[in-house]
Amino acid sequence: MSVGLYSRTSVCTADPDEAIRVAAERMQKEGVGMLVVVDGGFPVGVVTDRDVALCGSDTALVAEVMSSPAVAVRANSSVAEAVSLMGRRGVRRVAVVDADRRLNGLLAADDVLRLVASEVAGLAAVAAAQMPGEPEPEAEAAGDEVAASHYAGEVVSVRADARVEAAIAAMKEHAVGCVAVTGESNQPAGLLTDRDIATKVIARGVDRASTLVSAVMSTPAVSCDASAPLEEIVDQMRRHAIRRVLITRTGELAGIVTFDDLVATFGDELHGLGEAARRQVRREQRRTQAEHVRDEVVDKLQEAATRLRQAGGDAMSALGKEVEGLREKVRRWRE
Repeated sequence: MSVGLYSRTSVCTADPDEAIRVAAERMQKEGVGMLVVVDGGFPVGVVTDRDVALCGSDTALVAEVMSSPAVAVRANSSVAEAVSLMGRRGVRRVAVVDADRRLNGLLAADDVLRLVASEVAGLAAVAAAQMPGEPEPEAEAAGDEVAASHYAGEVVSVRADARVEAAIAAMKEHAVGCVAVTGESNQPAGLLTDRDIATKVIARGVDRASTLVSAVMSTPAVSCDASAPLEEIVDQMRRHAIRRVLITRTGELAGIVTFDDLVATFGDELHGLGEAARRQVRREQRRTQAEHVRDEVVDKLQEAATRLRQAGGDAMSALGKEVEGLREKVRRWRE
């Protein structure tokens, strides 16, 4: 599977010399969270909504805040190569280039995930077909421990009456892409993401020092109770087309589950299954090779014994008996 077959050919771009606010306006208009920075047709970097949100000046140029160089992969490269590159460079999107290194498209982790999900679903159907009558695993066992234990307490929050400037500072300090917004009783009131800041603050020229978080946050807050099964959290993400779900306990903010965290968790599990499958394949290959070698040894010894018997002579006869004995030992080893 080559990258070119699955990459997006329509790519939103930015010029390195344009103002960051102009780039933010384009993100808002196109509904995207990243622009590939292009100079003369060649990708030289990328600018994301987080770059825009955490930029200290609305008048800064794209070249001053973009990540450079652009992480790129050839269109004829395999999807596996692209995924490996994403992992090594810690990115979720790679520019796709032609033989001349000119921008040809964009491949996002989400694109690969959809492809892999369809293949995994097919494998799951195969596995299910081989286990007739097997009960489905209980949702409770798969869900509430993951939500409550693994994600509770991993959320950064600000009050709804805080200033946007303070929220940006909290995002910078904790290196996160969003903050939960709470009311007076620590109940979730909304979520403020880097995209909210880029498209509702920077793109519109809103004063971050005087604007309240409540004026630009995403609301209502989508949340699940800490005891909810993981399936419910995933369903909330799907139904609301979001990547983050807040976790509550007795109505108060307790944590957050993000799409990327789930992908990482499932990825680790799939990697473990893949390694187990590879080891099994290697064992089978080694066993097959060993059997082939044993068969070959037996055949060669049989041939040597035949030739020795034909040669005649006491010495040859004695040696022939030793070879026969060795051949018999090898045959018993095979059995």
